[in-house]
Amino acid sequence: MTDTPANSADSEQQPKMTRAERRAQDIKKQLHARRHRMLFLLVGITLLINAGVGYWLYGSMVEGKQRQRVADAAAHAAQSTAQSIATALHERQALVKGWAQDPALVAAMEAGDAETLAQITGQRMAEHPELLALRAFAAGKAQIDREHQAPLRYAEIDLIRRSTRRQETLPEAAPIDGQWQLQIASAVPPQGEGDAPGSLLATFDTDALKSMVTANEQDRGTLILQQSFSSHRPYPLHRHGSGDAAPPAEAKIPGSYLSVHFTPSQKLVEQSAELPGMWLLVISLCVTTGLALSLVLSRLLVRSKPGPTGEGLTLPQQYVDTRSADKSKSDAATDQEAPQPSTLYQNQDILDIEVIEEDADILGLDSAAPRKKAPSAQPAVQDGPHLPDEIFRSYDIRGKVGAALTPDLAYQIGLALGSEVQDQGETSIVVARDGRSHSPELCQRLVDGLLESGCDVINIGTVPTPVMHFAVCELEDTNSGVMVTASHNGAEYNGFKMVIGGQTLADGSIQDIRSRIASGKFLEGEGKETHEDITPDYIDRIFSDVALAGQIRIVIDAGNAITGVVAPALFEELGCEVIPLHCELDGRFPNHPPDPSLVENLQDLIAKVKETEADLGVAFDGDGDRLVVVTPAGKIIWPDHLLMLFAKDILSRNPGADVLFDVKCSKQLNQLISSYGGRPIMWKTGHSHMKRKMAETGALLGGEYSGHIFIKERWYGFDDGLYTAARLLEIITLRDQPIDDVFAAFPMLPSSPEIRVPVAEADKFKLIERLIAEGDFQSGKATTIDGLRVDFSKGWGLVRASNTAAEITLRFEAESEETLNKLQQLFKRELLKIDKTLKLDF
Repeated sequence: MTDTPANSADSEQQPKMTRAERRAQDIKKQLHARRHRMLFLLVGITLLINAGVGYWLYGSMVEGKQRQRVADAAAHAAQSTAQSIATALHERQALVKGWAQDPALVAAMEAGDAETLAQITGQRMAEHPELLALRAFAAGKAQIDREHQAPLRYAEIDLIRRSTRRQETLPEAAPIDGQWQLQIASAVPPQGEGDAPGSLLATFDTDALKSMVTANEQDRGTLILQQSFSSHRPYPLHRHGSGDAAPPAEAKIPGSYLSVHFTPSQKLVEQSAELPGMWLLVISLCVTTGLALSLVLSRLLVRSKPGPTGEGLTLPQQYVDTRSADKSKSDAATDQEAPQPSTLYQNQDILDIEVIEEDADILGLDSAAPRKKAPSAQPAVQDGPHLPDEIFRSYDIRGKVGAALTPDLAYQIGLALGSEVQDQGETSIVVARDGRSHSPELCQRLVDGLLESGCDVINIGTVPTPVMHFAVCELEDTNSGVMVTASHNGAEYNGFKMVIGGQTLADGSIQDIRSRIASGKFLEGEGKETHEDITPDYIDRIFSDVALAGQIRIVIDAGNAITGVVAPALFEELGCEVIPLHCELDGRFPNHPPDPSLVENLQDLIAKVKETEADLGVAFDGDGDRLVVVTPAGKIIWPDHLLMLFAKDILSRNPGADVLFDVKCSKQLNQLISSYGGRPIMWKTGHSHMKRKMAETGALLGGEYSGHIFIKERWYGFDDGLYTAARLLEIITLRDQPIDDVFAAFPMLPSSPEIRVPVAEADKFKLIERLIAEGDFQSGKATTIDGLRVDFSKGWGLVRASNTAAEITLRFEAESEETLNKLQQLFKRELLKIDKTLKLDF
């Protein structure tokens, strides 16, 4: 009897799998698992991509289309209104030109018959009720008349002047006491060659134009009729409706300075809404396609890999023999050690490094190029000019007239300057002078020398120094200029500020001029002199850049210096009510010296501001490149305080920009610049030093405590007291708050004014050198880029030699009056150690 095992039937029913079959089954399961993982991954990626695509499509197909609808509606509203106004303007312009070619009017104008002109214009006014005024002016006879129903101001006079010259004149809106009038001018007769014998100015009521603005539905948005000249900020003339729910549209009105600005309301936005039906269909198709593609890719990307021939299945990665690879890596490591982390900075705090670099940047020490030495002065020829060292200063030539500075020396300076200009590749130079009594003679002798050197002269007459710089920047014939002025010095002083090739002369460059005079190395030739009036262009340029958002009453103290000729006209042109103070040109400066950095010279201005309840008072120096401000409360805003406001304003549009200031400025200015995202750079005092550093660093703003402010944003970068005052008014009117409140946001530490101590010209620099070498200022941090400034944790003090007078200047700032007094006593002690004769009244 044969025994049959019980499990034999089972083994026949379920045959055992071979090892290869089990391995194949495991690999198949792993393949399915990898495909599932890949599918989940691709589905996730697909959903993410479709979410992004859906977001983008929603923005373009729904929101974008809605925005476009709103933009089209806004553009249509602006364009239709602009077209209506353009038609009305064209009709009025054609009407005025028709009047201007009336034979009777032309004959009366040519004959100078004022009575007939008045009859003709009066008849026209009777026929056209919308005319507020119709006036005919002979060439050059129009004068300011602010009391007329349609007043004549600088803008109207300029419009009449241009039409008389047959230049293109477009209709202009004239804002008057919250209302506005339409001015249209035409030459009489309109056609002809050369200047016309006169001009016709028509002033129209604007009710008809306003009605075209108000024809728009009020709830659809805000419609504004505005006027702008060149880059000047638009001035709103009439507003209708309300709304601020979408970007505005603007339409220029052809043949005018006017434009229509329309801002849609929320109602218009809702009317333009786009339904998302198309977007839903598109995104659904995208998602379906993406999921199907994910399924296909999961099968294509994950497939079984056949092993090598005769080797069966490929081993999983964890069973691969890696000994040969390890051996090769080991051999490579033997040949070359792996790099180790550097230990150079392991013990160095990175903050320490940044502070060190920042200090170097602020002081401007690393980037300062070595100065070029001036040529050695040759012995002057016998009976040659006397060349006193003290008038060839760090950044100009300046001295007392008659003693150190004579007309003959001015002639020699002209020869040397003209020769230097031509040696540097230029052929002409701008010449200007201030209002000092001896400036005409010195200027004439300077011009004589320039012409005899062969250099052409463009004489722009009696103007502030900023106008000279403006001419150098704007005139095509030259990049050089010279200003006859002694800036803020007293009436007995005069001098020369010089620019060659766009660079203000300083230090070695001025010694080059002296060396030329001493050696007699002059060029010879016959230059020609031309005269040009560039002041109107200067005023127009500022008018096109600066826009005031409100009315300002301003007191201008020119100190009887040259700004009194330009500043009142400029600020009236900007729309200010001007109260002139000491604006009569008098080179003797009978009221006070033209130096606004001294408190005693600002007392008349403070009193006038309080008396007239003005919004602001400004004081300029003798040549107009410095500015000090007085508030309605009689508070003096010193220039470093003023720089804080300008820094905040300019850095808000130009984050990261460089801002320069001199060693006399407040420590808080440095901190404020950094807090608003700018880079503060301390540098030497002196307008020429600052201008060169501005060019080197590309800074958009710079300033000195003495009042020089340098603005590169929207301007040229030279120091200009008039433009600085205009930009200040722009900021104040935009803020719509009293100036005292504006500056209250920048609290100042207790500080001293600029303290001036008389020291002989030959001794002042030696005194500072000895103080730097021998002074004991304990733990203070010394900065010697210009004199000696010592910073402590709670304050700082400065002493430096003046470059413009026989004196040293000191200034102090501290966290408290007690610390301020201690700092002053410390400097006083160290100075008296060196020179006991100094009169230190502090």
